Amino acid sequence: MNDVIVCRRHALWLSMVSLVAFALSQRSLALGLAAIAVAGTSWLATSRCTRRMLHPTIVLVLVSVIAFVVISQVWPRLDPARIPRWIGLGVFFGMLVRLWARRTMSDERQVVLLSGVLLVAAGLHSIDLAVGLLIIIGTALAVDCVIRFRLLTSDALSRTPHVPRARALRGKTQADRDLRQVILAALVLSLLTSVAIFVILPRNPNPGGPLFGSGRGTRLGFPTDLSLRSPQWIEPGERELLSVDWRGPDGKPPAVAETLRLRGQILDRYDPVEFRWFARIGPSQRFIINNGVDRSPLAPSTIDERINVHTLQVNLRGLYTDIIFTPWVPISIRGLSAQVFSYSPSNCSLKLMDIETAGVVRGYEVRVQPFPSESALTALQGNPQRLPPRPTFPVEAVRATALQWMEEGGLRNLTTDGDSDERWARNIRIGRAFEERLRSTRFNYSLDLRGFIQREGRDPIDLFLNEYRFGHCEYFASALCALCQSVGVDARIVTGFIVHDYDASDRRYSVREADAHAWVEIRSGNVQWTVLDPTPVADDTSLASERGVWGQVLRFLLGPLEDAWRERIQRFDSLAQEEFVRAFNEWITRTYRQARAWPSAVAASLAERTGVPQAGVVWIAAVSVGAALSMSVVILLWRRLQRRRHLLGITRTGRMRAQIALRDGAFYADALALLAQFGCVRPVWQSPRAFAATMQSARPAAAEAFHAIIDRYYMIRFAGRRPDAARRAQDAALVERLRAALAAGTAHSR
Repeated sequence: MNDVIVCRRHALWLSMVSLVAFALSQRSLALGLAAIAVAGTSWLATSRCTRRMLHPTIVLVLVSVIAFVVISQVWPRLDPARIPRWIGLGVFFGMLVRLWARRTMSDERQVVLLSGVLLVAAGLHSIDLAVGLLIIIGTALAVDCVIRFRLLTSDALSRTPHVPRARALRGKTQADRDLRQVILAALVLSLLTSVAIFVILPRNPNPGGPLFGSGRGTRLGFPTDLSLRSPQWIEPGERELLSVDWRGPDGKPPAVAETLRLRGQILDRYDPVEFRWFARIGPSQRFIINNGVDRSPLAPSTIDERINVHTLQVNLRGLYTDIIFTPWVPISIRGLSAQVFSYSPSNCSLKLMDIETAGVVRGYEVRVQPFPSESALTALQGNPQRLPPRPTFPVEAVRATALQWMEEGGLRNLTTDGDSDERWARNIRIGRAFEERLRSTRFNYSLDLRGFIQREGRDPIDLFLNEYRFGHCEYFASALCALCQSVGVDARIVTGFIVHDYDASDRRYSVREADAHAWVEIRSGNVQWTVLDPTPVADDTSLASERGVWGQVLRFLLGPLEDAWRERIQRFDSLAQEEFVRAFNEWITRTYRQARAWPSAVAASLAERTGVPQAGVVWIAAVSVGAALSMSVVILLWRRLQRRRHLLGITRTGRMRAQIALRDGAFYADALALLAQFGCVRPVWQSPRAFAATMQSARPAAAEAFHAIIDRYYMIRFAGRRPDAARRAQDAALVERLRAALAAGTAHSR
């Protein structure tokens, strides 16, 4: 196959891999398949029918439009989290246009460069297994393309000596074989270098810097607030984030799977300007120091753990956050190592405070009481001296809606005065009425919010309640909490996970991206809170059943690979590096000790079996090793003799002929091997002088040097003139002369 066609085809494969990698990093398989179709048809159009290429003017116009769109999306906000994505999209569509343009070798190098940019952009956006594998494949193809383009530019493979066709084909085959070896060596070197860099420089598993954005913009972390500013279409992902091992009071896993709610962030304040819920930072936070061995209690006073206490072991797999996810209500915690946790008694929430671990949770064990007693809650939260003030909500339109709903439900006459018991009863009655209204058929659950258009001067919660009436769990929870707070009902939003997926074989819950959820807690006592979930139940169960068909099959096939990728690649941070170094040092020490003890153990075993003293066994082993080494040297010399005889054409054996093959005629064998390296292989049917004559036209200097070598070899073999030490040095100089002539001829042909 023509070298130019091979280079172009490899560049096309590289472009396809990079396009698919970037499309998958954007969670769009359809975009990747469309890109493959466009790239494949461009190969057929541009390589066989030049009339179907895009005109240069059209290419320039399309590229300019793409650049204008990218700049218009990046320049007004200058959000660092948006820049890599839009640059990647610009390069993505620019490459598709470039593949349909003129396809010279210079253009192919531009395609390789754009492919590298796309691979980098894909790596910045996603660390999923599929994207990572495509980046590895794309890197290997990029190394192959760079080497081939370099050799093709230097014209080292396109020019061959003017020799007979059979020998030219053999030389070409040898050159292709050498090229494959060079590419393989480069790939192995690149792989070893990448592995060394990966091991030496651990990852930071919490990308919260300017490049990735912060807060809600951090894709890999759990959001610290709840924003309603930018409605969009949400695709429920199947990536596993946590695995939960749930043990009952008897220490056994549950016989029947139950729905599990894991509380993460507690949000109780609303910003009417930014349209977001955030957490109140109070002075009641305190630190829990855990030694990684014993459980650290969260309450200053003792809680009876003999009744209704469950154990929860959580391992984070694809989520990097400092939040501790627990059911209601945690009473003690134990980390994987000595760690410091921050505990908020007001809402019983936990966070990791360690700086050495980059503030990232890896795993923990929590003891919880799903149905806590009032004494346990008082020990955890403290006994308030007075009632908390009634909350308010800053959007007046939401308060008007709440009052209207209370009027329609016959709740307008509920008094706001009275003792604490009346207040908690009023909270529950109003909260459940609002929950029932939101769960009715008047509101629809939807993940596609592209039709939820923001309006100037209108709050998203007001639009949700009075106009659009569709949204996902964040809108339902925001509406319920806002309605309650607007009429003085103590309410807060809880973001976390609601888990249905229980693996009966492994006895554990699998928490996935699609399990992310938001609900509301209503104060129902001095220290008690009641869960209300306004999101329609049918939609949650439909999502769970939908994931159960193909999701379980894919998880069964790709689950082990995904787990290995997360544990060995994604989670390779400083802690994993320390663990790796410790395990490697232990393995080296153990192997060294075993290697030292093995000879003594073998000698003692042989001495016991044979009755020979241990010193005699050591002597026999030393003699055996020496004999084996001597036999290896003899075999190597014999194989070298056979190769020399084959090159020199010596079929009969004898002392003189063996001496000629090993010493006197070695320079002639070296000359034949040198010619083969430069693509000049002597056929077995052709005499040495005839072979030198065929080289005369293409490589006259090399042919002249080879003629001199042939004359010297004939004098030794047929005239019996064996050389002395000085003559052997002259024969070696003839071989160097041939080498210089071949190198000069190759450089001149370029």
